[in-house]
Amino acid sequence: MPLMLAAGDLSKMPRETVSVNEPDGTEVQYEGVPLREVMKRAGAPFGSQLRGKALASYILAKAHDGYQVVFAVGELDPAFANESILVADKRDGKSLPGNQGPFRLVCPNDKAGARSVRMLETLEFVRLEK
Repeated sequence: MPLMLAAGDLSKMPRETVSVNEPDGTEVQYEGVPLREVMKRAGAPFGSQLRGKALASYILAKAHDGYQVVFAVGELDPAFANESILVADKRDGKSLPGNQGPFRLVCPNDKAGARSVRMLETLEFVRLEK
């Protein structure tokens, strides 16, 4: 059964703020919930559960306009890559503007911004079975 989260649910979860430099050199602050926290609620394996076949799991992020990106679950786990990827709902203390929100993935450690999905609509946890 899918996990459905609304803005009110995210506001009650652990929150973080990250700084990102925009292409024009402007520094902006994004605030939101770590993607790992959302995926834990969805039943994704982390910690001692993230071993063997579970390491072939991934997260598919889809935007309103059909744009899609993938994250390996190991990227989010503190014992592996420990990436700080946010499901952001605020930019510089304000709600995200319409062309970015209401939710956006923010990947502050990525060198290119292609995985910072604007207009985030769904996150799907997928276990590869081979």
